Amino acid sequence: MFRLIILFCATTLLYFPVKSQTETCLQNLNDPNLKTIQQLSSGDTITREYILHIPLNYNSEIAAPLVINLHGFGDCATDFAETIGGSYNFDDLADEENIIVAYPQGAYRPEKEDTYWEPGDNGSEDIYENDVHFIKQLVLDISSEYNLDMSNIFAIGYSNGGMMAYSLACNANELFSGIGIMSGALLDDACSLENAVPIITFHGIADGVLPYNGNQWYQSVAEVVDFWLDLNNIPASSIETTSFNDGNAVRDAYSGGSDASCLQLYTIHEEYDKPGEHVWFSEALEGLSPNRIIWNFFMDNCSATSSANKIDENHLKIKLSPNPFVDQINIESIELLNETYYIYNVNGQLELTGRLNTMPYTIDLSNASSNMYFIKIGAHVRKIIKAK
Repeated sequence: MFRLIILFCATTLLYFPVKSQTETCLQNLNDPNLKTIQQLSSGDTITREYILHIPLNYNSEIAAPLVINLHGFGDCATDFAETIGGSYNFDDLADEENIIVAYPQGAYRPEKEDTYWEPGDNGSEDIYENDVHFIKQLVLDISSEYNLDMSNIFAIGYSNGGMMAYSLACNANELFSGIGIMSGALLDDACSLENAVPIITFHGIADGVLPYNGNQWYQSVAEVVDFWLDLNNIPASSIETTSFNDGNAVRDAYSGGSDASCLQLYTIHEEYDKPGEHVWFSEALEGLSPNRIIWNFFMDNCSATSSANKIDENHLKIKLSPNPFVDQINIESIELLNETYYIYNVNGQLELTGRLNTMPYTIDLSNASSNMYFIKIGAHVRKIIKAK
């Protein structure tokens, strides 16, 4: 059985004369699904790449969810897409569920001498210097060509990609509706949390790279779970434990947190007759693949973890249309009449504010540039996109 450990492509790197000696994996350039994002910075052209899978039955009339799938340390996007999307059948799931999947390329970091995700948001608007900003621009780039369901954007990360996915939960929680982790660790714990994000994580007890019980460099899985329970105000007493495959895997499910958030931890004791290692897990648990389990978790909106944990009705009180919009966006919500709205750009800067003194209410954004924005009304934060 083929098992994913850590893929290295440092010997097949293409050098570009751009700021910070940005480098990308040569094999990406031969991938027919390669997309690029470019930015001019201090006279240099910065290029970031991603591989994009469009589901077979994609219909531009139907908004599609987006999953951003982040590779591990030293990997190349096209290799990761072939392995996870192809060999591990994530793209088959995407075709079945009409999911758009992006496999972004981590930047080459000279200090690491390899491709790598750098967790944390340093406030830079440079797509090389700030991976959180790059991921936001990636979503914007995809939305300019495809019809995205902006309420269903998710991130999954393996290993170092899991570190980056946790960072997105910390620094871009207004954008993501769920986070999945495969054999990852939390590095960026300086969270600015306005919206609690549901998290599902898989980790093997015999992980030799990011040890289950932690070491001098990485927190234990239990410490990471406690961090998210505390941050999202999820009661530890809500735990529901379930065993799968004769005890080879155990799920600890927590629910009832802020914004109806939840967390699920799958501890893999054994997979394919070996102790759970540092891999992308693939053995079915009671008939469901880990890929399917993650997707079901995203779609359940935490409602499946506990009968007492219902979908937060506050998320149903506001309708924004059209989205994406050209010049104007309409707001419909009787419950939010006379509330103040705030519109922020992707860097968190306030662009416009006003009061919803009538319903429906129309906001004129004809002078705004084509980009992604966030509108906050009371406790609600929604993503809106001005089309090009």
